[in-house]
Amino acid sequence: MWRQFWLAPIKCGIVFYMGRQQNIIHFCYIPFTGVGLYGGYRGDEWYRYRIQLFKDFTLKSLLNQSQKNFVLWISFRPEEENNSLTAELANWLKEKELNYIFTFNGLMYWDDKFSKGILQKVKNCGRIVRGCWRNKTWNNFFSSIKEIYIDKNSTLKMRLSESLGFLKKYFSEADWIYVTRLDSDDMFHQSAFEEIQAVLPFLGALTYHRGFVYNKDTDEIAEYHPKTNPPFHTIIFDNKTFFNAKNYLAYFKDFKSHEDISRIFTSIQLSDWRYCVLTDNSKHHISTIWNHPFKGEKVINKRYILSEFGI
Repeated sequence: MWRQFWLAPIKCGIVFYMGRQQNIIHFCYIPFTGVGLYGGYRGDEWYRYRIQLFKDFTLKSLLNQSQKNFVLWISFRPEEENNSLTAELANWLKEKELNYIFTFNGLMYWDDKFSKGILQKVKNCGRIVRGCWRNKTWNNFFSSIKEIYIDKNSTLKMRLSESLGFLKKYFSEADWIYVTRLDSDDMFHQSAFEEIQAVLPFLGALTYHRGFVYNKDTDEIAEYHPKTNPPFHTIIFDNKTFFNAKNYLAYFKDFKSHEDISRIFTSIQLSDWRYCVLTDNSKHHISTIWNHPFKGEKVINKRYILSEFGI
């Protein structure tokens, strides 16, 4: 399977900034595999289930956006390039006529599950033991523990360079690049991308604070009040910063987690209630639980709220 992409003829948005015309590309970046523990992949059954969640929730919210001038950038481990499930996903996206591009160099930012610190390794061992016990899956226990001691972040610059070089072939004309992070099981409100693209370019970030959390098993939705910056943000790059891995990493400084965004970047906080975290049965390895400390009051008019997320 070759590097997959499908792009409509019009790829850049246009704004007038600092007295001249500027081209803007807006990526919705989704790290699909290669994230966190278990080597970032928990088998084809898990992968198939995650793709279905992606179709049923995340993609519906993206297809429901009032502003559809964006490119879906999905990253995978190298192993997924020849997986038939990846090809099926690519064909499905093309049928939906979504602009998309796949890269196969793993995660494009620092993975905090691979910290060199002893305390972090102990915590991650505990997470693996808890997960194996809860899900009665001990087959990959030792290989999962071994993964903790592999410093995946040491290859981040090399992996970034390969992926950014691939993107540059198609988007080098962009003066500014907006990269909005979205996990493969979460959702954006229909007006989110329109609000993001309405902000004139600057070197910094756009953040969200309060949102919603949805339990697909019980069909309940509640307010979500994180105490730190949640993983729904947009980083704005200029051309020379984005397409050069060295400049890209220097721009992120000591970034280790989405919680660092407002500390590292000059940030503008956007409207509340523009994202929704998905959760369901814990055996499916969704990290956010329904009874999370950040969960607030249940929403009564849930059908109206969900419709605004395309559900």
